Amino acid sequence: MHLSTSTCLFPGRRQGGRTSILEAIDLCYDAGFRHLDLNFGGAGNIRGGSELCADDWEAKIDAIGNRAAQLGIVFTQSHAPFDSNLYRNDVSPALTDEYRTWFREATRRAIVASGTLGVKWIVNHAQTATVEDVMNMDANIRANVDFFGWQIELAKQYGAGIAIENMAEFNPGKTKRRFTATVEEQIAIIDTIHDPSCGGAWDFGHAELVYRDQVEPLRKLGKRLKATHVQENDKAHDDHYIPFVRGTTPWEKLMPLLKEIGYEGDFTYECHGFMAGVPDAMRPRAAKFAYEVGMYCIKLYDEA
Repeated sequence: MHLSTSTCLFPGRRQGGRTSILEAIDLCYDAGFRHLDLNFGGAGNIRGGSELCADDWEAKIDAIGNRAAQLGIVFTQSHAPFDSNLYRNDVSPALTDEYRTWFREATRRAIVASGTLGVKWIVNHAQTATVEDVMNMDANIRANVDFFGWQIELAKQYGAGIAIENMAEFNPGKTKRRFTATVEEQIAIIDTIHDPSCGGAWDFGHAELVYRDQVEPLRKLGKRLKATHVQENDKAHDDHYIPFVRGTTPWEKLMPLLKEIGYEGDFTYECHGFMAGVPDAMRPRAAKFAYEVGMYCIKLYDEA
């Protein structure tokens, strides 16, 4: 198993301004990372300067690939733009046709860019089609088969696959509103699609918000697991901290479990919350510490 990090380890600067993927590659390399996850950002923010939305997006992706090749960086997974509300039955606020067209094109570009750069698994969020107190399983499955169908076929053309992420109930005071917050729902989509190019991504922080003990749900996902989002939280907020910081996630149990279920991918940080409040001048040192913590987790895996 290799330690990896999302390029979003370096979020927007504390003093203001965006960190480009090209800049993030150098910063991650200097911290010790050699495997990276290309994070293309949420639909709500990628219009604000994402490489995918520029007219010369293909040239920008080529520049990212060239820089990675110079440094010996390998891109093993990525995160497509995400918006889980495209099929909601209340559509509030209203989603325009223009927005839906733009979102599909941004997703298409993310898949093309990922495949071009050698990514094997592209992570995306499932859709929640119903917002009633009781989730409608059939409606949600239909929405996600439609949503992911064309993505999987396009990814195949580039030798990649789509990994559907487990989500969480981010406002536990409300009734259940987020599909795939349970592993059973995540498995239901994957097994319904029933394609080797469709698997699961496990966000450890999301699981901490849902389960008292995520060992059994992760074991249930089993060989379907193709990608990870490694983060820590306080079991109340989606914090995105590095392991052993701000939470009690049982990494001593989870690392051997990844070996037990035959997981073949990377141990991939999605820890922008840890870095968000760090002054820009201190971020290189903080990233090196994050790398050391990750390598400790890899040791737990290797020694299992």
